[in-house]
Amino acid sequence: MLSVLFCSRAKDNPDSGLERLLDSTVACTTPEEQKQIEFLIKFDTDDDQRLPDGFFAKYPFAVRTFTWARGEGRHALHHAQEYMFANRDRRSRFCLMTADDFYFTRPGFVSDILAVKDEFCILCPKRPLIECYAGIYEQEAAVRDWVVSFGPWSPVVSGRLIEVCQNFGWQANVDSWLMGLSVVLYDLYGIVIWKEHEPFYARGGAGDRPASCGLAPTYNNMELTNNVGPVNKYWFELVRRQARNVFLNMTHGTDLGRRTLGEKIGVAWHKVRAKPVRQLPGRLFRRLRRNIASVFA
Repeated sequence: MLSVLFCSRAKDNPDSGLERLLDSTVACTTPEEQKQIEFLIKFDTDDDQRLPDGFFAKYPFAVRTFTWARGEGRHALHHAQEYMFANRDRRSRFCLMTADDFYFTRPGFVSDILAVKDEFCILCPKRPLIECYAGIYEQEAAVRDWVVSFGPWSPVVSGRLIEVCQNFGWQANVDSWLMGLSVVLYDLYGIVIWKEHEPFYARGGAGDRPASCGLAPTYNNMELTNNVGPVNKYWFELVRRQARNVFLNMTHGTDLGRRTLGEKIGVAWHKVRAKPVRQLPGRLFRRLRRNIASVFA
């Protein structure tokens, strides 16, 4: 399945086009594809212009809505996205992180996305030049460049990538977090997880969106926008930890089941080879002592 996740606000937002987005989904999907797409939408409690819940019953695909306080608005989008991700259909393999001013333009996009077999990938019409930021991605000039190199796109992200990273990067913008994760993955491990696809959506509304510029005050000093942040440089270390988790899962697999006997032997052999053989008796003795101590703890 494909889960479409976004926050919607109609009040004081002339760019909002939620009905257009849903109508375009009907126009660009077959009845079979409509069984394979779902929408999870977060509304604000103070938005008295939002569409009523009963409105969504007419659509031939699942639309699930959530409503709570606006909080910090755009600065808090990642909290809503993480909640919706945790509540998506468990059969969902991909998430489309979008907004209510986008709409679909090409039939067959659902089948095309679901045909991708990769566990770890980001799908976009244009792949950024990630390689050119290796070794310099923490420098201010480089940050201000790579954070906007994503372009005006709406990313499709594999669910496994988000699961392994545990969240959307401690800040509001999925696109800037994905760029940061991507440049770190390449810098540390030489890995690029981007795949290009034929465009299947467009964005309506105004080209200049003041609400997206990041100038409003926020408590979140790890937010990263086109013109500010991250103020807290710990952001880079946390993203490096995420990148390492992704690399390890890509290397060793994501199966959560118990290891087979062959896998256990392989792990044990790897541990034996990790240090000089002369240290092996001492290591075995310390392991045995820890095991015995744990029995009587």
